[in-house]
Amino acid sequence: MSDAIYIAFTVLRVLVTYGIPLIILAMLVRAIASWFRIDERYAIIRFLARITDPFIDPIRRFVPPMGMFDMSFLIAWFMLTTLQILLLQALP
Repeated sequence: MSDAIYIAFTVLRVLVTYGIPLIILAMLVRAIASWFRIDERYAIIRFLARITDPFIDPIRRFVPPMGMFDMSFLIAWFMLTTLQILLLQALP
């Protein structure tokens, strides 16, 4: 394997290993902030919303909130974790 391909796979492995957990952490912080009624007036919450909405919004279209519980967060968490495991197993 050439050096360029090895470096590309290494960079991809680092992005998958650390990027997906950062997205999950951002979703968790946003969920906890919503419990304390911290909304998008704050810049950090707006930033977290911009990062996490592409992962949560498509799921919200199919799974509506059940009472006060939003299951889309848990489904997105499960799907991102599964994606991370599958991608790490597929990389050489």
